[in-house]
Amino acid sequence: MKRALALLPMLILILLASPVSVQAGKGFKITSSTLKNPVTVDGRWTSADEWKDGVGFDCGGYGWIALKDDADFLYVLVDYTRDLRATAGDFAWILWDQKNDGGTRPKTDDYNLAMTYETESTYDLQIAQGTGTNWGNSKPASSLGIIGASSTNATSDPHSKASHVTYEFRVPRLVLDNSTVITTVGFFAGAQNAAGGGIFLPLGVDSMVPNTWGQLTFSVPIPEFSQLFFTMALLIATLSIVLRRRGSPSA
Repeated sequence: MKRALALLPMLILILLASPVSVQAGKGFKITSSTLKNPVTVDGRWTSADEWKDGVGFDCGGYGWIALKDDADFLYVLVDYTRDLRATAGDFAWILWDQKNDGGTRPKTDDYNLAMTYETESTYDLQIAQGTGTNWGNSKPASSLGIIGASSTNATSDPHSKASHVTYEFRVPRLVLDNSTVITTVGFFAGAQNAAGGGIFLPLGVDSMVPNTWGQLTFSVPIPEFSQLFFTMALLIATLSIVLRRRGSPSA
C-alpha cells in the first residue's frame, strides 16, 4: 500500500497523456447532490436506481464517477467500465483538502484514501494524511469510520452489463470538512488499471500538489450537534492521553 501511494505522482503524470477523462482543469468545481436513494456499500450497483440521484460524470466513455451526500456522509462511486478484470495493483482513490487552502505539498488537513487490489479477489482500504512535505504512513481507513467495497458484478449497472471493476466509498462528513455550514473542500476521485489507463475527476491532478485538485461543494451542512459531539470526543481523547502520561511513573 505504501508503494502504491508513493507511485501516485508518477502514475498520474503517465496517465495524463491518455485521453481517458472528459473532466479537466485546475480548480474544477463540483457540487454534490443530496442523497435520496440509500447506498449499500457493496462495490456494485445494488439496483439500477441506487446512484441515479447522484451527480454523475462521464469519463470519456471509459467509466463513470458519481457523488452524493447527506449530513453524515459523502458517498462516491467509481464505475470503471473499461477495467474488465480485477487484478493486483488496480486501485481507486480519493484526495481531499479539508480546509480547501491548497498548497504545493500535502498538509495535515489533506487526506489520501486508496482502495487497492492485492490479488484478483482481495483489496485493502488505507488512508494517509499529509505531513506538510509528503504523505505520512498509511493506516486502515476504518480507523476514521470510512468504509469501501469493490467488485466486478455489473448485473444492475445501467452503464455496462459486462463484468468490470466498480468501487464504492462512504466517508464521514466530519472527516471531510467538520463544518456546520455548507462548505467546499479540495477534491479528486479516480481509478487506475494496473495494466494501464484510468479515469479521473478532474483531469490534470498531481496528488502531491493540492493546488491542482478540484473543488467539491456539499449539498447538505453538518448539524451543529454532530460537530459538538466530534469536538467533545476529541477533547476527551486528548485529556485521557494527558492524564495517562501524568499518571505514568518516571523513568
